[in-house]
Amino acid sequence: MRPARIMIVVAAVLFTGACGQPVASVAPPADQLSGEDLFISCAEVFVPGKTIDEKKATVACHDVDGRARTPQYIRCTDGRHLWRIGPELSEAPGWGFTGLKFTASDDLENDPAVAAALVECRR
Repeated sequence: MRPARIMIVVAAVLFTGACGQPVASVAPPADQLSGEDLFISCAEVFVPGKTIDEKKATVACHDVDGRARTPQYIRCTDGRHLWRIGPELSEAPGWGFTGLKFTASDDLENDPAVAAALVECRR
């Protein structure tokens, strides 16, 4: 019986000590944060000539205006992902397959290499 009382007293002291002092936060309020504050730049994930890292590519990043975005991909029939990154996401737009090099393209809609990649993706 006595050990139970001691445990109750210890728990009460710990509880009041933990709740008694407020913890100051140095983080700005959420409404003052932008995508730039929370996410890596999409331009850092999709770099012409660099391999597209699946872990980085499949999470949110921030666009050229600092807004949080989730880049979209096309799921190929063989399971790969084909990325098309426009000028709103990066100042160096382009395309590429996950695990392969990202290729710069100023005109994703009319680039014959992008069209060939889409055909390959759907085979």
